[in-house]
Amino acid sequence: MLRDAVAAMPWLILAMSRLTNAACECGYSVNKTSDASYQIYTELLENDFIHTQTDNMTSIGWIAQEYNQSKEAGRGYYGKEFLPENVESNAVKNASAWSGESDHGGDPGLQLWTRSDNSSGWVGSAELVSMRNDARFGSYRIAMKLSNQTGTCGAFFWYYNNSREIDMEFRSMEFNSSQGAVNYVLQTPESVAAGYDAANTSEFKVQHLDFRPDDLFHEYRWDWTTEKISYYVDGQWQYDMTEQVPQEGGSLHINHWSNGNPLWSAGPPVSDALLTVSYVKAYFNSTDTSKTDAYNQRCPGFNATAVCAIPAQTSPPDASQGTDGAKTYFFSQDGDDHTPGQTTYATTNGAMGAFASSTSLFTYLPLLLALLSWTFAL
Repeated sequence: MLRDAVAAMPWLILAMSRLTNAACECGYSVNKTSDASYQIYTELLENDFIHTQTDNMTSIGWIAQEYNQSKEAGRGYYGKEFLPENVESNAVKNASAWSGESDHGGDPGLQLWTRSDNSSGWVGSAELVSMRNDARFGSYRIAMKLSNQTGTCGAFFWYYNNSREIDMEFRSMEFNSSQGAVNYVLQTPESVAAGYDAANTSEFKVQHLDFRPDDLFHEYRWDWTTEKISYYVDGQWQYDMTEQVPQEGGSLHINHWSNGNPLWSAGPPVSDALLTVSYVKAYFNSTDTSKTDAYNQRCPGFNATAVCAIPAQTSPPDASQGTDGAKTYFFSQDGDDHTPGQTTYATTNGAMGAFASSTSLFTYLPLLLALLSWTFAL
């Protein structure tokens, strides 16, 4: 019997290895692979800022910027002074909650400050740039609450160079008592030739919003393919851009600033202005050959069942939406098998690590026990 059991072990090991294969080893898709058309994205970048507390932004995949832009270069009345201290993490105190009291007060999340003191001729501003600079076609999502102070610009954008940029910009001067707007912008050689003014090109759109972006957290997203860029708000399609679509790889940026230019940011704000980010989720393809080689190794023969569908956020990810209204899904908080080959970041709620990984084991435990029972019954 023991000899038979030992002989059966390779089959048990093979079965276990198949069970422990990563659920998402062949990537991520906006649509199900059973749909008529779908895009496969091989890379993941997720940040749950509600449960992130750190003074070192590089430890979570971002670099807080420190540089100046003169008023002449920025076409404003003031210079912009980007400082790392204007970026602060502000996690929720109750690590098991998704809303409530935060470490520094106010909404939990990543804080980007634009300062009101401009006596030096400079306006203190905030900017983060992703450490990944190989992001190309993909689905890029951010949940944020914009500033309620008139006179700032908040933005989430992809950047390759000054003539290759995918932008979502929010000018608080465009918010009124019940509505707002987002500016969809592609910086192109055409806009550069016009003095970095895309307003009179086909790659510019002021999109009306039937809510104030400073009232609640909302998810703002763009999906980027070789042929078009599609913009969404809370999962609802807004607009497509199909001309001069970038094909390069680049980095992600989040910023919040003012330079007094009445044609864009206006301001500066009369008091310190705050933009809060609750998450960033990016699923994309890489221009880094080492990343594509790694993907081909973990997915040597494409298997549609090993592609994970990216859940759509179809309502504001905000505490006002009810119990756990701000709670959203993260692959990086659903066990290591959902993020094979990816860089993930620890959170205060402990969703990463041993506990999250063990959930996958518990899923397979009944079958593993059955296999063991069968093996030793031989």
